[in-house]
Amino acid sequence: MNAIDRLAKLDRLSSLDAAFLSLATPTTPMNIGSVTYLESGQLRDGDGRIRLTDLRRLVDERSFLSPRFRQRPERGPFGLGRPLWVDDPNFDVANHVNEMVLPPPGSEQQLREFCSQLMMRTLDPSRPLWELWVVDGYADGYVVLIEKVHHVMLDGVSGVDVVMLLTDPTPAVEHPSAEAPSRHKPDAITRFAAGLVDELGLPFALAGLPARAAITAATSLMRPEQMKALLGEAQILGRGARSLLHKATVAPRTPLNQPVGRRRTFEHAEWPLAEMRRVSKTFGCTVNDVALAAVTGGVRRLLLDRETDPGSRFQVAVPVSTRSAVEHATLGNQVAAWLVPLPVGVADERQQLEEIHRITSQRKRQGQASAVAALIGAANRWPMPMVDLVAHLTHHQPFANAVVTNVPGPQSRRYLLGARIRRIVPVVPLAGNLDVSVGIFSYDGEVAFGCYADAERCTDLHVLTDGIRVTLEALGILASQETNEEQEAVAS
Repeated sequence: MNAIDRLAKLDRLSSLDAAFLSLATPTTPMNIGSVTYLESGQLRDGDGRIRLTDLRRLVDERSFLSPRFRQRPERGPFGLGRPLWVDDPNFDVANHVNEMVLPPPGSEQQLREFCSQLMMRTLDPSRPLWELWVVDGYADGYVVLIEKVHHVMLDGVSGVDVVMLLTDPTPAVEHPSAEAPSRHKPDAITRFAAGLVDELGLPFALAGLPARAAITAATSLMRPEQMKALLGEAQILGRGARSLLHKATVAPRTPLNQPVGRRRTFEHAEWPLAEMRRVSKTFGCTVNDVALAAVTGGVRRLLLDRETDPGSRFQVAVPVSTRSAVEHATLGNQVAAWLVPLPVGVADERQQLEEIHRITSQRKRQGQASAVAALIGAANRWPMPMVDLVAHLTHHQPFANAVVTNVPGPQSRRYLLGARIRRIVPVVPLAGNLDVSVGIFSYDGEVAFGCYADAERCTDLHVLTDGIRVTLEALGILASQETNEEQEAVAS
């Protein structure tokens, strides 16, 4: 937040948040969310009906703990400056927490179809940009909660914070006593002046650059340790920038990068976290590497099933959180990204995993995420028309074939109104030329892979989830063989 916003008491969107708002179109509504499966007993009253009133009360109480749930983005006077977060004076939790009953037989396919349709509905911009849907009638006996939030409000890590906010660590329900804070709403003249300054942020920054550079240099000369730190940061940013400017930064052309339509399809696969940890320990890599290897196997199978040459690589954008420990429980987007070429041309699962580990280790050394974060931070000084332009160009970006995001969730049980949460599956939105996305979320010992895709381009999305399972099973077998060989070598 700049000095003008602080003085005027304005809560302005970051450029990244504003970009997600601009990205929204009828074919890319930019709704991020999750599908949560809960044991149904505690969620029903004596007549067997969903306790919707109690759920609305709980959400209403806890929304005071995170003001974003009661706010909406609003453009400044004459559209000047990045949008502001303003309180919704007519906030009513009943507009945001709803119930839906699946018709018989209440199959998993019906649930997925409803989820896909729901995620494509545009949120009402006159209200806070989120909804919770309680789905009853599911044949497997669970009650399902579908969370739908505009990406402007949160990223994956802050999505975990929302889970923690709305749920409890035990079946006992805590009722916070928080009340709505009083907030000052600046008048139109103040907002106009602050918006004008925001639009002029880039010229002001450029004009003051020589003076700031001179002050920084003088201060650093007097403090050698500061100079050393600055040089270290500059080296990291330089390496990261060079990695982004490499010719391999441009992704190859694939059948999964056609313009998206208005319909979506959704599939998911699950795997024990302990098994993925065992594989990562055996082969000396990270759980994230194992997850990316699973996606590699799934994409390879999807392309081969279409009788398409998978080529040598399939490049994915992997979001990396830039959120510090003190910034947890604050919403909004604080992410950078790696570009990771998945080795879909390699058939052997172990070789896939080894190549991914080599690439992700290289990305860490290169500081690619730091370079992306620096670019995103610099965009906070851009005028809003420039932010809008870059956001719209994202729908035609040439750098990634898909987005794959991996977010670690809580590894202990969580409860909603006393009902145990059994599974949480993420839903990651598509950009204009990305026909598939994969969200990965770990909770209570299970890793869920949520695969979301354009319904016309990916009628065979189940091949991707099947490929993820097959790859993880193969890696587990390879890890067991490796362990047995080591034990035999020690014994001999």
